[in-house]
Amino acid sequence: MPWTCAAIVVCGLSLIGVPGTAGFISKWLLINAALQSGTWGRVLVAIILVSSLMAVVYIWRIVEALYFQEPIEGETQLSEAPIQLLLVTGAVAILNIYFGLFPHVPLALADSAAVLLLEGAL
Repeated sequence: MPWTCAAIVVCGLSLIGVPGTAGFISKWLLINAALQSGTWGRVLVAIILVSSLMAVVYIWRIVEALYFQEPIEGETQLSEAPIQLLLVTGAVAILNIYFGLFPHVPLALADSAAVLLLEGAL
């Protein structure tokens, strides 16, 4: 299942916060906001960094099982997922990278949503 595994790896890298993925943008914005919030912000940054390191550990376990371990003998060989699932999974992986490189659209949408929510709160 090479295409499915590749999409899993891309999404895993985003979960870790690797630059060039949408996960990096979100972690970057969280860290910047935490650093501007004062003393407790440093604690939040430490929590964010520890969570990223934990993500490295369990994503690596998945990558190791997918690419570096021999298949279990006696198990049936899997074939690639159906094309409908591959299209959705591939689109998610591609959009993850696209929004990591060009985050303007989701950031504009998030800003608009925040303005609408805060107008109702005031």
